[in-house]
Amino acid sequence: MIALVVSALIAAYLLIPNAWFRFVLSLFVPLRVFQENKTEDLIRAVVTLSAVFAISLAAIWYCPFVKNHPLAFADTQQLRASDYQLVIGGLYSEASFEKSGTKFWDALARTIDRQLRFLAWYYALVTLWAALSGFLSKNYYRLRRNSWYSHFADLYLLPHISQWYVLLSSFIFGPGAIVKADVLMTDDTLYQGEVAQHFLDKDGNLLGLFLTNPTRFDRRTYLKDKDAWGTTRPKDFYWHKIPSAKLYLVGDKIINLNLNYSSPTAIEEVLSSGLRFSPLSVKMTKSH
Repeated sequence: MIALVVSALIAAYLLIPNAWFRFVLSLFVPLRVFQENKTEDLIRAVVTLSAVFAISLAAIWYCPFVKNHPLAFADTQQLRASDYQLVIGGLYSEASFEKSGTKFWDALARTIDRQLRFLAWYYALVTLWAALSGFLSKNYYRLRRNSWYSHFADLYLLPHISQWYVLLSSFIFGPGAIVKADVLMTDDTLYQGEVAQHFLDKDGNLLGLFLTNPTRFDRRTYLKDKDAWGTTRPKDFYWHKIPSAKLYLVGDKIINLNLNYSSPTAIEEVLSSGLRFSPLSVKMTKSH
């Protein structure tokens, strides 16, 4: 019986709220997919919700309206302690259960009301916190230059967000930003274009991506010229346009991505901050 109660409490206080938090957050940004065992899942839930749990607990103890609504009844600290002792004793020991008689059921009813009241406020705060986290994540490009926000995003927000969404969308620089990609395929063909859309499988792996304004590097001619002359013509000569509005590249055929970001505000940001941006290279390794 105790094991069943503990399992129910873990589900009600950690697993379900964490799943709800991720659902609400997913309405704002695509989420990272985690392949975890139960222990890792519980640890992540504790890290995600510990602050919300503590605030909910403080509110249910000290805020006059919160502590009595919903399911209000006359309650005291002494009655609460007595009820918990009766309920735990009755669940743990059959002798204690029989000895307490109807008092056990009265105490259990009040205990359930207390827990439902707490869960009502706890779930409401989880919803608000998830929505706030989603808003802050969605506006990363506006807030990232604030040092406090940047630390918070690195530690709390970004671990929840799909890494491919961060890399292959305008998430970093905001609307209007263009993600340009050099994509090396398993057959040594090199493509270039602007990332228009990407697709993930149920495990969060890259299924493929669409490139607009696609071009292909004529590597064969490039190597032939290099062998024949010891040098080559300007590299732009070897890039040829592909007559397609969008080019789809299959994810498991991609072995390397080199990403560049251009934004209407990027030059202004670089000049004002003194930062120098270089292309971001993403290595993809295959697992079978």
